[in-house]
Amino acid sequence: MMDVSSIEDELIRELMVFIAGAEFQSAFEGFFLAHALTFSDDEEHRLEYTAIFQKFQALFEDYMQRFYDSHNITEAEFGKRCRAAVKTDPKASQYLDIVLASMDYEAFFNLMKFMRKRAATETKGKRKYDAKEADAKDAKGTADAKVTVNDEADAKAQHK
Repeated sequence: MMDVSSIEDELIRELMVFIAGAEFQSAFEGFFLAHALTFSDDEEHRLEYTAIFQKFQALFEDYMQRFYDSHNITEAEFGKRCRAAVKTDPKASQYLDIVLASMDYEAFFNLMKFMRKRAATETKGKRKYDAKEADAKDAKGTADAKVTVNDEADAKAQHK
């Protein structure tokens, strides 16, 4: 986890902890992996990328609103705190620059291309796992069917 203890403004510190938290990280990792395979290395940016970026922005804004609500602060008040922190606190400025950069389309596009490799690997691994699981279910289903047939034969023999 990042060292945020040197950030002077407690609210900015709490934002960094919130962003580094499991819920936030899991939501965004899931989003990136769910959409990354849509992106390619082509020079042309497809319209579909913009739509995915807008979904990303909406997800980010939703999480930020949760943060504002949990700290009883408005977006405007938080913006003021951030602007003040950027002027007086180099560490806060550094972290806030990273957060703001993540909202840039080009940074998002490059991250999605990077995540595509991981998504492809995880999808391939999941397909192998799903295939093995399906084979196991088929084998179990065949075994269950044999047991059922044998049980029916035994039951008929007992009734005679």
